[in-house]
Amino acid sequence: MDEGARDLGMDSDITRRDFLDGVAKVIGGSVAVSAAAKVHAAQTDVGSPTSTSQLPPPGAAEPPLRQGMRGFDDAAMQAGHALRDGRTFDSGNDTGEFYDLVIVGAGMAGLSAAYFHRKQIPGARILVLEGCDDFGGHARRVEFEVDGRNLLVCGGTQELWNVNTFAPESLRLLEDIGIDRERYRRHAQADEDALVKLGLGIGLFFDRETFGTDRLVPNRPPMRGTTAAQWRDYFDRTPMSEGLKSGFIKLNTDRTNHLPGLPADEIARRLRRISYADYLRDVAGIHPEAVDYLVRSGSGDHDNQSAGPETYSAWTAWRRGLRGFAGLGPPPDRRLSSLTDDPGEMIAFPDGNAGVARLLIRWLIPQALPGRSAEDSITARLRYDRLDLPESEVRIRLSCMVARVRHLGDAQAAREVEVTYLRDGRPCRVRAGAAVMACFHTMIPSLVPELPASQQAALRSAVRKPLVRSFVAIRNWSAFQKLGVAEIACPGMFHQSIAPWLRPEWGGAYRNARKPDEPVIVYMPLANRILEMPGSGLPPRERWKAARAQLQDLDFATFEREIRAQLDRVLGPGGFDARRDIAGITVCRWSHGYAGGSNDLYDPDWSHRGDAPWVLARQRHGRIAISNSDAAATSLTNAAFAQSHRAVMEIVNDIVRPVYDFRWSERDSKGWRDA
Repeated sequence: MDEGARDLGMDSDITRRDFLDGVAKVIGGSVAVSAAAKVHAAQTDVGSPTSTSQLPPPGAAEPPLRQGMRGFDDAAMQAGHALRDGRTFDSGNDTGEFYDLVIVGAGMAGLSAAYFHRKQIPGARILVLEGCDDFGGHARRVEFEVDGRNLLVCGGTQELWNVNTFAPESLRLLEDIGIDRERYRRHAQADEDALVKLGLGIGLFFDRETFGTDRLVPNRPPMRGTTAAQWRDYFDRTPMSEGLKSGFIKLNTDRTNHLPGLPADEIARRLRRISYADYLRDVAGIHPEAVDYLVRSGSGDHDNQSAGPETYSAWTAWRRGLRGFAGLGPPPDRRLSSLTDDPGEMIAFPDGNAGVARLLIRWLIPQALPGRSAEDSITARLRYDRLDLPESEVRIRLSCMVARVRHLGDAQAAREVEVTYLRDGRPCRVRAGAAVMACFHTMIPSLVPELPASQQAALRSAVRKPLVRSFVAIRNWSAFQKLGVAEIACPGMFHQSIAPWLRPEWGGAYRNARKPDEPVIVYMPLANRILEMPGSGLPPRERWKAARAQLQDLDFATFEREIRAQLDRVLGPGGFDARRDIAGITVCRWSHGYAGGSNDLYDPDWSHRGDAPWVLARQRHGRIAISNSDAAATSLTNAAFAQSHRAVMEIVNDIVRPVYDFRWSERDSKGWRDA
């Protein structure tokens, strides 16, 4: 280790786990799981119905406390890639287990599918199989223990958005698992934000590689309502070029109608045909340096259908309220496409939607999480050893990558499906009355090769945008106070921003850091320029694939070095020292991150069309139904819930049909005529 690495604290005593150093390798026709996956494999004969323990060996951390490279397990990723590339597995060990339903994936779609099935058929036996070492999918809890304090953060999905837009069955789910919306609203109103209380604002950090000098400029003005003179005063304190300064001043203050005299439908038609970047440069007359800066840095608002300002339309930007359209006024159809005029509040747990996932676990397997309320669930320890007990009607089996799902016989006449999964490197088999594929759509053709070719093609079109979030536990946040900032944008660096993570406290069930000398988690999202490959000229989905390949080559040591160096450079003038102050690092790498739909610069308008790719992809095939947010073409927990409800009801109404079990019904589930 060189002297620079030691200065950064790369040899300091924090927990590290780099799955890429011991990545699972494909050997022959099988997949050998990594040591990380073996850590928490059952201690009895794996795959047998009597396997009960999912806890790691004594001394090993539970999944939320495992630091280093997290997100998708490399063992699961390698197995998935092997299946994608045509690898096959032998039939393996028949566990002798039979379930009413097997669910592939323990993310929000998979857990809610189990909930909806149990609501319809309370006594149903359900097995949920998950390839990773923890449940929740992107709604993954991350924990740190620092100087006697337990710190929580979400590894991906942050909150429930616009709860009034949820379908009635999804609202009932929230109620059943203990989320009282009115009580939460009262909690949120009473929460104290220490950063706001101290009057800390947003700063910009200009790095020497991009701007010729390292300089933090605090107190960035509000994006709206700031005059040109106020922007000039701020930008003159920065090392930005005159082109950048004039471009951003105009972008933030210009109220010119750049498409005068045109009717609304013609404005919409024109804006749909050009990118936001082209509109700013060629129509709004924003200085090219400023536009190029937005493109290179991945700055500017963007969504899960795009990869930066050059890959989404000016129409999309206008509808979303981005800068450059003040003279046009509001777009004609800016309102949310919802059945309610009031989209409702956001609901956030200290650990993001991992808190929702844990409450679903409690509803499905009460003995796994003690307590009765949403509040008491936040600090309760989840019993991983009780997720897969033989006596439970619902079982969740972690680190079990599904390799094949098939009907036993013709898909239209079969009475059972068979599910093969890999556990500790060995294939195991279970049978079930039906299956819900609550996993990525792009994986399903490899897992269910009997699907029609047209459906397989539709499933493969659901390419996901990658997501990487780094979380750093630090022993205090006094440097932020001394520098006068609550958040720091770092447009030219490896991570695009730095900010302490403070979340709703749920009436004191969880306590944020209140004083600068208390430990806190710092949130550092990976730069969009790495995830979105600006300037490549590729369509968004091709950029995401290329970025995904790059991410797999970035090991944890690279992330740790970049994190330590960036924090020292940005916070060092405030007294921060990476070697002394960093207590832990977790990097959540979701190579297959956000589900997305169509992009009007590249795709047909699929609005309200039954032949949209995601509609074709989610069709039930015999006893196999398909869920996940991919099936709704949007990365919302609400979408995952709604698609799981649809998938379960397809099975209940079209396969099981208990509500139609009468002598005169078209068909029945028990075969009473043969009794």
